[in-house]
Amino acid sequence: MLEQRTKLHNLVLENRKRLVMSGVQEVDGFTETEVRLYTDMGQLTVKGKNLNVEQVNTETGELIMTGDLVEMLIYSEKTKRSPDNFITKLFR
Repeated sequence: MLEQRTKLHNLVLENRKRLVMSGVQEVDGFTETEVRLYTDMGQLTVKGKNLNVEQVNTETGELIMTGDLVEMLIYSEKTKRSPDNFITKLFR
């Protein structure tokens, strides 16, 4: 039987260069200036310079990200997209 993960979401930002977080469900996409991911608390967008996702484990919900400068953390209420949404958008 699979244990359901406790829904906790924490962020630790060290010197605006290293971000450690828990409660990560999925990384949606990333570039050097933006990382989009889904957490137990909704969608999170991290903006900065030279961002790099060093480690991600969706089973435990842990993620480590580094960069030259983390400039912005933006939450939204969006939840993980379902496959139906993607297919619906294709045929619009």
